[in-house]
Amino acid sequence: MTGSDVAEWANFGIVAGTAAATLAGLLFVAVTLRIESIVNTSDLRYRAAQTLTLFITVLILSMLLVIPRQALPALGVEIIVVAAVAGTALAILDHRASSATRPNSLARTIDIVSLTLTAVTLVAVSGVACAAGREWGLYVLVPGVIAALVSGVINAWLFLVRPPSG
Repeated sequence: MTGSDVAEWANFGIVAGTAAATLAGLLFVAVTLRIESIVNTSDLRYRAAQTLTLFITVLILSMLLVIPRQALPALGVEIIVVAAVAGTALAILDHRASSATRPNSLARTIDIVSLTLTAVTLVAVSGVACAAGREWGLYVLVPGVIAALVSGVINAWLFLVRPPSG
């Protein structure tokens, strides 16, 4: 796949980036509405940071998709780096949030097998496939981006409706 073929994905990048930026702005509104609870509750602080990380990850991926004349393998390497950095940040934030409120091993397992993990895994698989020159890697990126956005929206909704946990 040539740089011009990757360019066909620019509209997807624009739409996903616009959605991510808009949702990041709305996250700040949700955090502002619950600022007292979030500031005083470590679980909510880490979840807010995790949610912002999801939205910023999609925003960065979107920017990579619209780089002119970029070869698919180069894009793949960039996607792998984004997945690794985002995955590490999300895992650290999840561990901090979960250790503060979830000693139950079943609850912890459910947390681990989450939409967030699914999103990062799909993005990583997409990056590996693209780095290997496989066009289908870009199609795997689509559900990864959708999962990240949906996971972020769910987290933001929980900020508004969930009582503080401590």
